[in-house]
Amino acid sequence: MDNKKLGQVKNLIMLALADGKASESELAIIASVASREKLSESEVTHLIDNPDSVKIELPDDESVKLRYIEDMVSLMMIDGEINDNELALCKLYAITLGYESTIVEKMILDIVEKLK
Repeated sequence: MDNKKLGQVKNLIMLALADGKASESELAIIASVASREKLSESEVTHLIDNPDSVKIELPDDESVKLRYIEDMVSLMMIDGEINDNELALCKLYAITLGYESTIVEKMILDIVEKLK
């Protein structure tokens, strides 16, 4: 199992649940990311059923880090509104990935504009 890829999917699941429920469109994005990352359906199901079984490992590659943040922003935007809990989680994840807290909000807003 690739804990970096599974960790990304785990983060997306947590983000989807940040507003209390995961919508069909959010689950579709999660499935798409899992497919892109070449994770099997059984790996994703195991992750959903046992989220604590995966220790999140952060990617080293800068382009992967940015893609993961873009995944999170896409997920936040899917229902047309960005919930405060979702935004807080996304900011925290970006900081955890090594981005400076002073630029994280602008970086997220830039990604939002790019994805519109």
